[in-house]
Amino acid sequence: MDLFVINRHGDSKPEVTAEEETAKLATVLKRIERKKQQRIRQREREREKRQTPKKNPKQKTTVPKRPPKTPEADEFIEPQPKIKRPPDLKSFTILGASTAAKKPKADRVLPQWLANPTVISSDLQELTCKVSKLKELDKGLREQLKANGVKYLFPVQAEVIPWVLQSRQNADIMFPRDVCVSAPTGSGKTLAFVLPVVQTLKQFTVRKIRALVILPTQDLAEQVFKSFKLYTQGTRIEVGLVSGKQMFQAEQKQLVYFNECFGFVSKIDILVCTAGRLVNHLKSTNGFNLQALEFLIIDEADRVLESVQDDWLYHLEKHIYTIQNRKVLNVCTLQRQRAPQKLLFSATLTQDPEKIEKLSLFQPKLFTSSVVENSNESEEKPMILTGKYTTPKELTEKYIVCSKDVKPLVLYAFLKRENLTKTLVFTHSVESAHRLKILLKSLFKKRLKIEEISSNLKGKSRDEFISSFTKGEVDLLICTDFLARGIDLPGVNCVISYSAPKYLKTYIHRAGRTARAGESGLAVTLLHEEQVPAFKTLLKKEIEEVEVGVEELEGLSEKYKKALGKLKEAVNEEQKVGMESVLSKKKAFKKLKKKVINSVK
Repeated sequence: MDLFVINRHGDSKPEVTAEEETAKLATVLKRIERKKQQRIRQREREREKRQTPKKNPKQKTTVPKRPPKTPEADEFIEPQPKIKRPPDLKSFTILGASTAAKKPKADRVLPQWLANPTVISSDLQELTCKVSKLKELDKGLREQLKANGVKYLFPVQAEVIPWVLQSRQNADIMFPRDVCVSAPTGSGKTLAFVLPVVQTLKQFTVRKIRALVILPTQDLAEQVFKSFKLYTQGTRIEVGLVSGKQMFQAEQKQLVYFNECFGFVSKIDILVCTAGRLVNHLKSTNGFNLQALEFLIIDEADRVLESVQDDWLYHLEKHIYTIQNRKVLNVCTLQRQRAPQKLLFSATLTQDPEKIEKLSLFQPKLFTSSVVENSNESEEKPMILTGKYTTPKELTEKYIVCSKDVKPLVLYAFLKRENLTKTLVFTHSVESAHRLKILLKSLFKKRLKIEEISSNLKGKSRDEFISSFTKGEVDLLICTDFLARGIDLPGVNCVISYSAPKYLKTYIHRAGRTARAGESGLAVTLLHEEQVPAFKTLLKKEIEEVEVGVEELEGLSEKYKKALGKLKEAVNEEQKVGMESVLSKKKAFKKLKKKVINSVK
């Protein structure tokens, strides 16, 4: 560094002439000027980069040649700051990006028996299978069917009955496969298991419970019991019913009796029951034995599997299977009593693997009418289950949009305009059904006979109302979803959902009370404005909207006000009566308590 001179202590100062000082100062000024020019050029290049648009990357860009570097210039060039480039985000998944929506949807993978079902026709108008041509059924059952007016079998019966009977032919050497049936309401599922069971049990001489039928409600159990009694006439087969309608001790006497030589002996061959009552008898009835079961039939299977009350499946398996590792196949398990053949029936059969796994089905076979074939013909893919849920072709579906304030009035106007009789009206609660009955009675007066039915009514009262409705003595029956499952009410013209269904299953079973056995029917749903989108999404199809005009309602306003006043009076009167009955019960309890205390003293 010749610009700086360091003088050490004791050194003599060098002599610098004026010319040398002028030359050194000129050199320093040149270097400062060069550095200043370099900074100016650098700023101009950066400004040009910001102003010029981005060029196509495919086009070749010419880079100007830089002047050769001199060692003097390198000493004063400052390091340029590094420009931060934005990170490349293409390799990262961005939530909500358009690229994510374009990805192909993964196909649902189902077990083989669910992915490849036997498809049943849902057309009940053109029946082709004659009873006389079904040679798998014995002559006695064919004649009994004809005597009951059955000349043709429905598609479900024509497919399931022969298959079950053929599977039983080699049941001594081969385990029969289990059966699942998913078909619309009113398609004849009951006879599809009644006839094979009756024909199979005719070959047994020793009386034991060989068929167990489990149902969700008392009324449905009684209906299936009557079907079995009808087709076991003239045979030695005895059918029993335990549903809770009778006293527990009376049901015990129907099931077993005690013999001094043989111990407890069964009185019946077929047992129709509800799940809760079955558990009671498994726990408390001595001699009640299901070890000889050949058939386990679950009707309305999705509802029965959902009911976890008393854990009926656990107690049933514990009673039937005496060994713990029943799924292990060896000499020991083969010598024991094998598992019964399971037959599952429902209009809304579940596809939930967890629920199906509980039943331990053996190589199940599925019969269904709820199938849609793959739309792409070029690709060979299995059929897709819509699984769920189909309505009969004979059913006409409509909906009405109205406000909450005038909903009962809209219902009244619609019933009056269409002149509907033999109609079911479904509400969401017992209280709603009761109040709607009072309101419609005051509106119709004596023109229509209106009754209500719910779970609050006792068995005899329910049976009387159902019988009166079936005979046509009751025009309008207001009910809860208690009546929506499986019960066959012949000749129902219309089903009205006064309270909109929350679930598709509820809608299917409500609408299934009409359009049964090939007859036509109408299903109407009353909706508020905000419920319409959710309802259409639920059905996944377009249905007709019916309008009740303002002109129709305006003329009924005074009548509606009077009816609301009568409803208020009736509700207040019922509340007073209810309070009086509660007080009288309390007084009676106090008197009884005093008597007990006095007797102890």
